[in-house]
Amino acid sequence: MGRKLTLLALPLGMMIAACANGAPTGLSGGDDGNDGPSTGAGNGSPNGSAGAGAGQPAPPEHTALDDRTLDYGEALRTASLKLVRDLPTLDQIQKLAAAKDQKAAYSAALDALFADPRFNARMVKFWRDTMRIGGDPDMDAAPVLAAKIMSEGRPYTDLFTATSGTCPTFDPDTNTFADGDCQNGVPAAAGVLTNPGVMTQFYSNMAFRRVRWVQETFVCTKFPAEVVATPKQVDGKDYTSPWDFASIGNDPINFQDTSAVVCANCHTSINHIAPLFGNFDANGQYQSSIQVMTPTAPDPVTTQMSHWLRAGEKTSWRSGVEVADLPGLGKAMAADPDVAECAVAGMWNFTMSKEDIVNDLATVPDEVLGTYKTKFAASGMDLKATLKQMFLSDDFTKF
Repeated sequence: MGRKLTLLALPLGMMIAACANGAPTGLSGGDDGNDGPSTGAGNGSPNGSAGAGAGQPAPPEHTALDDRTLDYGEALRTASLKLVRDLPTLDQIQKLAAAKDQKAAYSAALDALFADPRFNARMVKFWRDTMRIGGDPDMDAAPVLAAKIMSEGRPYTDLFTATSGTCPTFDPDTNTFADGDCQNGVPAAAGVLTNPGVMTQFYSNMAFRRVRWVQETFVCTKFPAEVVATPKQVDGKDYTSPWDFASIGNDPINFQDTSAVVCANCHTSINHIAPLFGNFDANGQYQSSIQVMTPTAPDPVTTQMSHWLRAGEKTSWRSGVEVADLPGLGKAMAADPDVAECAVAGMWNFTMSKEDIVNDLATVPDEVLGTYKTKFAASGMDLKATLKQMFLSDDFTKF
């Protein structure tokens, strides 16, 4: 019991080694086919007129995207299938076709789709997939809360900061929501961060799977979550975290093991968050003491704060962002622009039928998201209003 373990001694697949999975550290690093046309350098014109050869940028190269034309009828058909999983009615089609202002008629048709109760069911399905949880009443509350917040046009940040009504239910026969509170003994609710189904689904050693769920679902990246521009050297290896290398524990798990510095790159962030989730047991019930285990060999032991962090360290969302409890974590996430960007990127991928951002590396360049991030902030973080703007965009309505 008294002996130290290094990370290298742990069995493969332990959540301690979550950091070993390489991943992009931002949403703008991948190539998903949404990049704009190339603007490579061109030749100046033979007569010396303005052009790339005269210090002027070359005109964008003509691509197939420039040949697209607006087709609100096709856009309505596609939007209807995405939003309510059904084709538009003949009446909807005829009204749009006869309209003098097709864009206005299409916008009105979108409003009707968003108001359709079947949209609620569609969003429940979307959030089940996004959160990787659901399918029975005990596991549905978190995705149902997200769908309900969207349906009601509430701020997306309520997903992390709501103090009541955090376990609503959904009736698939009527596609309607009903309010409900979680019954798992938390001192103060914080949206999905205190959800009993989530705590059950992602129970693990040292609460690391719960932290990973938060990072991948709401920041759209794997760990490491924090990377400095210029790495420091630790025993000749790159240490990229902004945290003090010694801020994390080294007994009985040696997170400071210098033969695997890469693990500290992740765990300096992970270990400052994990204690906040440690008091939930395997059934998602909040207890007065820590309920997760430290995987010491041959016998696991109950985790202590010193297993995660050195003495005097505070729990934090990010370096310099201390949080004392889960409501504090929710507020810190609500203020984090990376969390907002992840929400907008998820809506874009839903709109354009793209795959999962983390698992499939379906990242979205900032030049695509920029306008929508601005609209999202201006709308009071109304994710449904932002989604409508995407369905109105040229990228969706041109074919």
